[in-house]
Amino acid sequence: MIKNFTEFFTYALSIKGKSVVVVQPHNEETLAAVVEAAKVNLAEFHLVGNESIIRQTLNLLGSSHHFHFYNEVETEKAIAKSFELIHNKTCDILMKGSVDTSTLMKSVFDPANSLRTGKLFSDVFIFETHKENKLLMITDGGLNLSPNLDEKISIIQNAIKVAHALGNTNPKVALLSASEKVNPKLQSSVDAAEITKLNRDGKITGCVIDGPMALDVCVSEQAAAEKNIRSDVAGNAEIIVAPNIEAANSLAKSTQYFAGLPHAQVIVGGKIPILIPSRADKCEEKVRTIALGVIMSSAND
Repeated sequence: MIKNFTEFFTYALSIKGKSVVVVQPHNEETLAAVVEAAKVNLAEFHLVGNESIIRQTLNLLGSSHHFHFYNEVETEKAIAKSFELIHNKTCDILMKGSVDTSTLMKSVFDPANSLRTGKLFSDVFIFETHKENKLLMITDGGLNLSPNLDEKISIIQNAIKVAHALGNTNPKVALLSASEKVNPKLQSSVDAAEITKLNRDGKITGCVIDGPMALDVCVSEQAAAEKNIRSDVAGNAEIIVAPNIEAANSLAKSTQYFAGLPHAQVIVGGKIPILIPSRADKCEEKVRTIALGVIMSSAND
């Protein structure tokens, strides 16, 4: 099982033959990440957008690496060309550059573009906890606003797929709520109890699920002991499933802005991995996200 981003990156580099199409890579951080990833042969890159802007930025970065260019100045045409490269098997991974996330994802969701598999799309955020030397996932802080019971199950299954791709064959999944008690007035606790039962009844497999759990019990064995919570998951969660997008998004960003922990993220559930790194992400964060895309593309093979 991969325990940290050093092992994570080593594994990604061992996967060969993957190609990334980047939609409108007009900003310096995105192209800096592409250049760094290309230097270590993490993947091959196809750059779709305003070729003049892309080349000027690459020159500023001092890059002499070979890239594939597709001059599509208009956003809609750039997206369409990127999808064409996916459909004809030229590229395996879709990555956002300067294009607006909602614009790109609207096209991804469009059935006419054939990127759906019939499953729910969801975002999986991974960060490294230095103290425990392990990777911890948070979902879904990127796409699903207020998922219902069935959607939460799909979100869990997508996260399990990512965990399995990283060598964790039986991840511990914690269902986040305000406390460990089921409160009929708190839907997250009701859903968590139902999902936990489904897991124990063998209806959701490939993981161990428990909830509802407050955050302290998810990650602290001491907190679990003090609250007398006995569970394989309590204090040892490897996937935290938040009840809604604002909880997941805030929790994920707190690991960056309060703790400064390294991270990567990927959208799964479709035919290919989709990478929508934040415009605020630095080069090294985008490189890790590219590596995660490579790993998930290999898992889809």
